[in-house]
Amino acid sequence: MVTIEEIRKDFPALRDWVYLDNAFVGLMPRQVRQGYDLWADEWFSFDVGNRTILSGWLERAERVRGMIAAFVGVSPREIAYTMCTGSGLNIVTNGTKWKKGDNVVFPEWEHNPLETYTTRRNGVESRVWKPVKGSFDVADLEKLVDDRTRLVQVSQVSYVNGFRANLKELADIAHAHGAKLLVDATQAVGALRVDYKKDKADYVSVAPYKYLMGPAGLAFLYVDSESIEGLTPDRTGWKNQIWEGAHAEEPTPSDTAEKFEYGTINFQGVYALEESLKYLNSIGMDYVEKRVLDTTGYLYKRLDEIGKELWTPKGNKSPVVSYMQNGAVDLAERLKKRKIKVTGRAAHGGHIRVSAHFYNTRGDVDRLIEAVG
Repeated sequence: MVTIEEIRKDFPALRDWVYLDNAFVGLMPRQVRQGYDLWADEWFSFDVGNRTILSGWLERAERVRGMIAAFVGVSPREIAYTMCTGSGLNIVTNGTKWKKGDNVVFPEWEHNPLETYTTRRNGVESRVWKPVKGSFDVADLEKLVDDRTRLVQVSQVSYVNGFRANLKELADIAHAHGAKLLVDATQAVGALRVDYKKDKADYVSVAPYKYLMGPAGLAFLYVDSESIEGLTPDRTGWKNQIWEGAHAEEPTPSDTAEKFEYGTINFQGVYALEESLKYLNSIGMDYVEKRVLDTTGYLYKRLDEIGKELWTPKGNKSPVVSYMQNGAVDLAERLKKRKIKVTGRAAHGGHIRVSAHFYNTRGDVDRLIEAVG
């Protein structure tokens, strides 16, 4: 097993920083930078062998699609490349066949709330799941979902205070009424072990620039195989064209999630994402999750000991811990000058959000506590 000291050497920024802000932007290990460099070197030198450069990019994208699918417990044909988390969420929203009087349900703190121009235009009612003391009670969700509910949206881990949802429980509620479960998992994938078939999620959107430590400008959407046919692509391009006249490209099969990809994707990001997945797989997600939860558990304990008002529910096992703080934005700036990186927000009465990854140590937590105590 690689030691934590060896792992930390892969992240040059850790020589100077106590970095506890992965829910904002994850640190990049040197291996991911090498992925970017490989892409640039191949194009710069046109080192493509007997293939075209585009065919090489597409072949790599297919290989990485398989790696993504294995990482989240689904099939490659259920993965589509997108641009960002919101892009995936919009593909689902815009591709759903709405009727006036339908409704959607989402938590009050959702990062990309499921009230859009599309739902408003179609007369879809938004129902808001309210929190109680930092948590979302499933019993309250059950009161909101009925047989006109089409989508239940939730973040697997809240970007606000780290509340971690039980996806299987939420999927069962949605499916009992004929609705589907739409998940924003950007704050979960790469920090926690995930299996979206086991959780029975219908749609999951993920951006890899946080806990996956991968690229920005490239993301992915999981669409369960039973939902692919019924979801209409919300835009059309050379990859998924439906024009039946003369054209050069083979049509994308309509029974795969690839039909939601309409144009040239961020291939540079594909090279980087391949390296981030290889890196996390080499470390092992059991080890990653254990270290993350050990660090955030220790952080919660230390914050409680110094009298901070914890906003994250007790016993919540996630990568994010938040506490209430007057002058949170100014405090975060002062910490930054001391090379300690967290997020401070004035929203919700003011709070500090701390988000650890597997390379963080209890020593990092102690330095933060010393600075804010």
